[in-house]
Amino acid sequence: MTQLHVAVLVALVRLVASLSVATLLVAPASAAEPDSVDSLTVEWAMNRDAQGYPTLQGYINNLYDVPVDNVTIRIDGFDEAGQTLSSEVTLIEGPVPGDGRTYFEVLAPEGATSYRVTVDSFESGAGASASPSEGAERR
Repeated sequence: MTQLHVAVLVALVRLVASLSVATLLVAPASAAEPDSVDSLTVEWAMNRDAQGYPTLQGYINNLYDVPVDNVTIRIDGFDEAGQTLSSEVTLIEGPVPGDGRTYFEVLAPEGATSYRVTVDSFESGAGASASPSEGAERR
């Protein structure tokens, strides 16, 4: 083996070793991607649009640095006795930036006296999807 071959082999070993260390240092960061109940929150209020239809207006808040996309919210409508009248899943247009929020306005199911709005699912910047779901009920 010539000196050139030895030098190339040593350089390759150093490169592989440094890439292995870099992978170990980066791997824990993936645990901080949005993938749990606490990843996204929903703020919302009941309103009426220009035609008088009930609407839910609010924000999807992303508590992580990683942007998310294809967020769906579940809107459960309840009667006065607390019985579920309806449950609808709606896609929220546009991405939700990391450490940011995105506004939404959707028609509310009619006939309900209270609603619960939860994040049903989303895709993180890495393409992984999750279903966090727990939301606030309001009358």
